Amino acid sequence: MRCVPVVLLAAVLTGAAFADERAAPSGGLTDPVRYRIEWATYLGGSEYDDLREIIVGEDGTVLLGGQTMSPDLPVTAGAFQPRYGGEPAGTGHPGVYGGDCFLARLSGDGRRILAATYFGGSRQERDVYGMALDRRGRIVITTTTRSRDVPTTPGAFQRKYAGGEADVVVAKLSADLGRLVWCTYLGGSENESPRGGLATDARDNVYIVGTSRSTDFPTTAGVVQPRRKGGSDAFVAKLSDDGSRLLWSTRLGGGGEDGILGARVDGQGNVYVTGHTESSDFPVTPGAPQSHCGGKSDCFLAALAPDASRLLYSTYLGGQGNEFAEHRMELLADGSVLLSGVTSSPDFPTTPGAFQRKLRGKTAGFVTRLSTDGRRWLFSTFLGGSSGEYFLMPTSDAQGNIYLVGHTASSDFPVTPGALQKTAGGQGDGVLAILSPDGSRLLYATYLGGPGEDLLRSIALGAGGEVYLLGKTASDAMPVTPGAAQAKRRGGLDGFVAKLVRVP
Repeated sequence: MRCVPVVLLAAVLTGAAFADERAAPSGGLTDPVRYRIEWATYLGGSEYDDLREIIVGEDGTVLLGGQTMSPDLPVTAGAFQPRYGGEPAGTGHPGVYGGDCFLARLSGDGRRILAATYFGGSRQERDVYGMALDRRGRIVITTTTRSRDVPTTPGAFQRKYAGGEADVVVAKLSADLGRLVWCTYLGGSENESPRGGLATDARDNVYIVGTSRSTDFPTTAGVVQPRRKGGSDAFVAKLSDDGSRLLWSTRLGGGGEDGILGARVDGQGNVYVTGHTESSDFPVTPGAPQSHCGGKSDCFLAALAPDASRLLYSTYLGGQGNEFAEHRMELLADGSVLLSGVTSSPDFPTTPGAFQRKLRGKTAGFVTRLSTDGRRWLFSTFLGGSSGEYFLMPTSDAQGNIYLVGHTASSDFPVTPGALQKTAGGQGDGVLAILSPDGSRLLYATYLGGPGEDLLRSIALGAGGEVYLLGKTASDAMPVTPGAAQAKRRGGLDGFVAKLVRVP
């Protein structure tokens, strides 16, 4: 069951006129905001490498997670898995064959690889689709696997591959990347993928979200939706801190295709999820700001009670075209939620006073903030030029300013006067943007890319306002700094990491 267009909804929300785009200081940032690159480095081997997850440690070291098809990745002595285990690059389509996860820790100055390890079985692992630290600094990751020989551990919830095209894997490794603490599969007899990653709570329980096509995906009694409704449903599962027990697990979806792309948990144990849906009967709650699907594919935002027995709220978000959430959302201190992604809908629901209320290209990035009770858009805005953008991982600082990373194909993306790179570099560039807390002003925006295809996937903020960026690049001319851990691109695609600091 696919979405039935509801054209009038966004028109009501957006009003009759478009607001003029504007750039001005707010939230403690002065105009023009300027950054410089303190350090930047490539990271990869001779084949395909991609970085997706980043955590900055209290000691300034930088933990990275991604995917590799390179047998010559620079692993370190004592690594849990010193050799590449997956199918060789070039075996088949790169989205289907080959790949291991990899984890690496960089020194605080970006000059040394302190630890690095492969993680995977003999077939394929995709990206590290989520990464978190427990209270002891140990590293929890999740990925999609086609490998029947992932090293699961005694006492794990699911020690064997369940069948089908792919299963989810969840694992915990020691902080030095030298030891596997526990590892479990999670899946049914068809196809599962976590895609959007994971979250942890104050007791180190692990929340996994994603998509399942299996009728026998493990769910538990008393949850919102124990059985599959569509071709694929989203799922949310809570694992114990030692990976041995499935505390609860629920599906979430309608009669079409559904998937979750991010999760966060608040101090009371409520679970917030976002994703995309093609279901016209996705479960929404009374008072939702958008009760009907607007087009072929919409985003959704939902919150579940701590035991997953009920929905606290659930709403669609979208217009007459397609919308997709990207990576994960941000749960703010007041309980409101920030979501970013991509839209092709000219009637995407923007709000009065938003920075950009008109779709300029075939697609644009968007940023939307949903109220604590799930009943109002606090703000919603496009962000893009004439050729197309998408944004991932909205991240807020102490003043509430909203940092975004992503990709642009537009030569007229609205960069600001203090931009690090004011013009597009090539086929497509990474982009960093900062919006004011109310979404009305673009405080900073810059390209970051070379002559090839580049993408910024993730962002982390340091205690002193530093901005850490990572992603992947096909460019030889990225702004790598002297003494970097890896000065040159080695493969078709390499990971890229940079640390930016404010210029006074």
